[in-house]
Order: sequence, then structure tokens, then C-alpha cells
Amino acid sequence: MRELNGKAGVITGGASGIGLAMAERFGREGMRLVIADIEAEATDRAVAGLRAKGVEAVGVRTDVGRYAEVEALARAALDAFGRVHLVVNNAGVSITGPTWKMSLDDWRWVFDVNLWGVVHGIKAFVPILIAQGEPGHVVNMASLASFGGTGEHGPYSSSKAACLSISQSLYSELIAANTRIGVSVVCPGLVSTNIHRSWRNRPAGDRPWSDREWNDPQHQANSDAFQGSGVGPDEIADATLDAVLADRFYVFHGDSREVRERFAHSVLSGENPPVHTWGPDLRPAGRT
Repeated sequence: MRELNGKAGVITGGASGIGLAMAERFGREGMRLVIADIEAEATDRAVAGLRAKGVEAVGVRTDVGRYAEVEALARAALDAFGRVHLVVNNAGVSITGPTWKMSLDDWRWVFDVNLWGVVHGIKAFVPILIAQGEPGHVVNMASLASFGGTGEHGPYSSSKAACLSISQSLYSELIAANTRIGVSVVCPGLVSTNIHRSWRNRPAGDRPWSDREWNDPQHQANSDAFQGSGVGPDEIADATLDAVLADRFYVFHGDSREVRERFAHSVLSGENPPVHTWGPDLRPAGRT
């Protein structure tokens, strides 16, 4: 997509963090935006803030883990703007802890948002983009963790690895089908957002092992220091905009090359993967 002014975009998880930063950045390019988020009040605030900056925006409360709601989001976008040109599957959650300790509800929740949210977004919007016959673009939010599992982030890392693979498949398929739709996959490292407090939006009735994240002050302090650190969301939004305009698939930022090379080296050499873990529940001892 070379021209964004007047085009319409949909951003899931758009009420805060990277999603909101993307909305503001694409809004400055003259895009009309649909902000989707599971938090209704936050969505209203985000839309009000965008409108105050002169961006034409509407909000739709959406649980991306439910396909019916993503279908409704697509209909709302078409009702609002008549067309959709950019779809950003950004909504994501994260919890921490040893893989074998996680409850099944922990796994289902993370995969419902991080993986099924992307699948639902593709299923609901890509047929629309194809039928329009106009230039369009799909942006999927993966992670540096897509390239190598991080200890105590099993659900998150594996869901993001799947997101990367799906994005690669979609990229090839849309080229083979001779469409005018590009695909980008965003692979940030640590970003200063509230994803480490994702538990605030867990489904009612979940039985998480990971609930100690908000019951244990020390664990939460460690989580804040780790997952709540990193570059600003604006840096990711700028890199994503550049990728969409240049029709570039991979979106990296800053000094992530060293991390990517470390993971790639272990694959190419056949060596054991680097030990990379975080948190108070696991402490590597004697094995590297």
C-alpha cells in the first residue's frame, strides 16, 4: 500500500499499548480507523483521543477469541467506512510460569487471543480484502519469541511461533493468488506496555494456575520490571508503518538482530538452544 490517506483500517487490541500507538500513527497518515478491544471503556477513551486529534475513528468492543464477534467487527467496519484496506491483528496477552505448572485454562486463554485471534481476523477480513480488488495489507503481531521459546513463557512463545508461521503461509498464498494484498508480521522484543497485566481481561470462570501473578506482590514486581520494560510502543508503530508502505514482510526494531542471530545459530549449527528464562519459579543451575 503506497497511499493511506482516506483508506480504512481495523486494529484489534487498539485501546492501549502497541495497538493504540499504531492507531495514532496510521491516523496521522489520514486513515479512518475502527478500534477493537475487549475493554469497552478503554476503547471509548481511545476513540475520543483519536477524534480529538482529528482522526475519524469508531470503536467496537470485541473479544477476538470469539469468531462471531470478529465477524461482527468486520460488518461494523464496512458499515462505518464501506471498505477495509488495513487489518492489524494486534490483540495479545501474556502470562508467565513453568510450562508444566500452567493450567489448561491458562493455555486456552493465551491461544484463544494470540493465535485464534489472528485466525479469526484472517478468516473474517481477508475475503473482504480480496473481493474489493484494491490494494490492502494484513499485519499480524508476533514476537521475537516466535523464533525461540523463552522459559516461563511457554504459552506466549508457542502462540507467537504459530502466528509467524501462519503469516508466512498467508504471504505466499496471497502472492500465488495474484492479489494486491500484502502481509507483514511484527516481531518486537520487550515493549513498554501493560501486556504483563493481561490477567485483568481473563474470561469469567477461568481456573488459572497463573493467578499468583496478581496475588503475589513480589512476582508482580518482577513481572513489572521484566515485561513492563522495553522500547516505547511508538517505535513499533513507526516500524510497522514503514513496512506497510514498503510492502515488507518482517518488522523488526532496534538491536533485535543479536537475539535473532543467537536463535538462528543454534538451528544452523544443530547446537542446543540458548537457555533463556525469566522469573522466580525457575533458576537455571549448571546447564547452559
